[in-house]
Amino acid sequence: MRDCAFIYVHKSNGLVRVESLDTAKHIDGNPEWNHVATIHAHVVLESILRATIKDRNLIIKHLLT
Repeated sequence: MRDCAFIYVHKSNGLVRVESLDTAKHIDGNPEWNHVATIHAHVVLESILRATIKDRNLIIKHLLT
């Protein structure tokens, strides 16, 4: 779990936060933040960097929904 990243989106303004396990513990359960994904950061980053622009946008969109 140390290499995981936790992605949260603020419910009212759409702000995106990416947190480590240590900091996610403080946000989890907060009604203002919606947890949308837990990822292996290095795997997803590599996928984004290798993808075409069109595919990159789809990967990012999928992470945030």
